[in-house]
Amino acid sequence: MPVFGRIVGTEVEYGISFASGTIGDSQGEISHELVNQLPGLYASGALWDYEEEDPFLDARGFHVEGDRERPDRRENRWTNRALFNGGRLYVDGAHPEYSAPECVSLRDVVRFERAGDRLVESCLVAWEAQDPARRTLRLFRNNSDGWGNSWGYHENYLLSRELSFDRIVAGLTAHLVTRIVFCGAGKVGSDRGQEGVPYQLSQRAEFFEVPVGLSTTSRRGIINTRDEPHSRKEAYRRLHVITGDSNCSEISTALKVGTTLLVLWVLEESQRKGAVLDVPILADPVAAFHQVSSDLTFRSPIALANGKTMTSLEIAERYLEIVRLWFSREGMDSEIRDLLERWSFVLRRLKSYGTDPAGLERELDWAIKRRVIERYRESRSLPDGDSRLRMLDLQYHDIRGAQGIFRLLESRGEVERLLDPMEIEEALVHPPSDTRAYFRGTLLRRFPSEVVAASWSSVVLDVGAPSLKRIPLEDPFRGTQKTVGAMIDRAQNAKQLLEGLMARSSPSETSEDMS
Repeated sequence: MPVFGRIVGTEVEYGISFASGTIGDSQGEISHELVNQLPGLYASGALWDYEEEDPFLDARGFHVEGDRERPDRRENRWTNRALFNGGRLYVDGAHPEYSAPECVSLRDVVRFERAGDRLVESCLVAWEAQDPARRTLRLFRNNSDGWGNSWGYHENYLLSRELSFDRIVAGLTAHLVTRIVFCGAGKVGSDRGQEGVPYQLSQRAEFFEVPVGLSTTSRRGIINTRDEPHSRKEAYRRLHVITGDSNCSEISTALKVGTTLLVLWVLEESQRKGAVLDVPILADPVAAFHQVSSDLTFRSPIALANGKTMTSLEIAERYLEIVRLWFSREGMDSEIRDLLERWSFVLRRLKSYGTDPAGLERELDWAIKRRVIERYRESRSLPDGDSRLRMLDLQYHDIRGAQGIFRLLESRGEVERLLDPMEIEEALVHPPSDTRAYFRGTLLRRFPSEVVAASWSSVVLDVGAPSLKRIPLEDPFRGTQKTVGAMIDRAQNAKQLLEGLMARSSPSETSEDMS
């Protein structure tokens, strides 16, 4: 059984600029050009199927006005690449964005994210090679440009529809606010003019304005209310988490996603069993989010709704205690046990961070980056707020192996890793084997001329019939290598595969004709 048995997918938006001069109004155009430079080794020319997408449906029970995205064929191809690894590379607004495939293993979550960096870097190299002006582009795995602009990193957790949204808000908010003590990416200064904040834990925290909300670009809510499950709506909800920083460190990514998975698991199972959880409820979640980000002592009192206070570390420790107690009663496998041990270790080290930072400066992004910046500042006697420190901050996130500070530290063995590089290499082309991403990605690779379009919840085939055939993929746990791998391998073309699937009614019960 997978470690968590819960499906997760993540999305990374990349910052973009020229090495010299500003990119200005050309950012969107350059982003589209980048996506279209993806080598054919990684994707086919299939369209992205927008039919089932509706980002304006709110989990609180209403629909917000807005125009659903329906690009024509030319714009669709200009904007999207459906990837052989089951993910998607596209342009969101004016940013290149990589959506990793659905994963049920925490290790897969980390390695498919890392694969996204490699894919985007291949686009970068190809773009520069054909640019007549011979310009140098820079792409950053970060969330802030230092001038008041922020872009996203999103986590998507598939949950039971039975888990009430109110329980999610009550049970998860304080975790999202305080988990940045171990998964913040770090940031020099403030984008919102906060005085006396030379360094923060999180790049995203100060951009959040409301406790709960639908928008991801203005008046961002700590709990996002988008109700777009990309699956059977009567069975599942997809929790769209937008508070997280885009981490370079594999350790930070694993802690960010892994701890949140465990908290959500306990929320879901405790509701099913009628158990009451004593989770901290914040008096003012937005103020607390900003406060935690700027408190590198971890000792500032945070106001709770019951009139008491707790520090960020005490809240994080409370969540760890709740989760550990739950799994000690219900049972756990070795990977959950390892995650709980790492979570506990990091919180213990944070207590002594001011006097003994050893360990954290090899594992956590904000601590790794802070060490680099402090050494640079002290070597040149620079004051806080010096513009060179902001430039160093940005360079930490550069995805190009020869320029990015994190990539350089990693190549020197100065940061801890979870993955073998070959695991990332495999994830460039091969999808996860244990979710529907296997079916989507493998069809795109095996039958590139016959897959007309793909989305998270369907694949559209041209099998030579009068109409196109859509294969629904509404159950994310079906269409795996175990269930359909041999059938796909035997099929000589998409028509043979469709006939076999119809005979077995797998991975979906039926296919639909599309005129």
